[in-house]
Amino acid sequence: MTVTKRHIPIPLFPEDANRANAAWQSALPEGSATHDTDQRLIGPANPWVPTQVALVDPALRNCLRAAPGELSKANGPMEGSAGPRVIVLTQTSEAQATEWLAEVAGSMETVADSVRVISTPEDNEAVTCRIRRLCGEPIDEWRHGVFLEISGLGVLIRGSAGIGKSEVALELISRGHRLIADDAPCFTAHANEVTGTSPDRLFGLLEVRGIGIMDIGELFGSNALKTRKYLRLIVDLYPADGGHRMGPEERLFGDRGTEEVAGRSIPVWRLPVAPGRNLAVLLEAIVRQRNLERQRSGKSTSSRLSNLIGERNAPAGDSSDEDAGGES
Repeated sequence: MTVTKRHIPIPLFPEDANRANAAWQSALPEGSATHDTDQRLIGPANPWVPTQVALVDPALRNCLRAAPGELSKANGPMEGSAGPRVIVLTQTSEAQATEWLAEVAGSMETVADSVRVISTPEDNEAVTCRIRRLCGEPIDEWRHGVFLEISGLGVLIRGSAGIGKSEVALELISRGHRLIADDAPCFTAHANEVTGTSPDRLFGLLEVRGIGIMDIGELFGSNALKTRKYLRLIVDLYPADGGHRMGPEERLFGDRGTEEVAGRSIPVWRLPVAPGRNLAVLLEAIVRQRNLERQRSGKSTSSRLSNLIGERNAPAGDSSDEDAGGES
């Protein structure tokens, strides 16, 4: 096993950009622009998903200090013909990267393949966009969460570990909604839309804390699964006792916002989690509300509510059509 290390700084001047791109290009595995559909080019380090270029940000590096042996699995179950593994340490200086690697270097001795370790001050998003652009690939993003079709709407459910994402997903599936991807959905921009899919290796699987990994197709049938869907809404779950206080607008219209995914703006709805709250019912209500807003050409309130609240400015809805030929 051979480990090569390199630090690539952020280009400060236009003339430095070409040198930086050349440095990244030389660090990538040969043939990285063409890879199997079950093997992603770049993404966060994940022992279950084959990844040619694995990103390790500061939060993940802190976790790996406690379990350094996991670093050898950063690129997932790669095939021997995939070329050298590349691990990118993001948001770090050269000195910090050298110090961290010295702490976990022993864990890499179990890797049979050669490993290229790159450090850079750039964050995961910047590195992903740069490498995909160099490889001529469409921009796509991997997000942590559960991606479901709820009442015909593509919804990404996010939240911190243990907050109940998988549990509410399981309840929604039992109520007739469909699973698209768990843990590592991939979102790709197509024209004005963002399509979400699951890695082939993980399709149809849902990990529920305390139960383990469940085969949803086997438990609920093939109708409980969907291969792809347009992303229309992100729902962030957060602890109700976390100190966040809702303002007047949030009490009237919900705690909303927007976020860019694969270069497209996606509506976000933040939902507090507390004991006794039926999250499945709340998520279904949010989706019904979003579908109504799209039918009303983006108007977020009914005429009756508009009269009651005095036509206050409400968050705009998404009036685009859901029916599209790219979905299956």
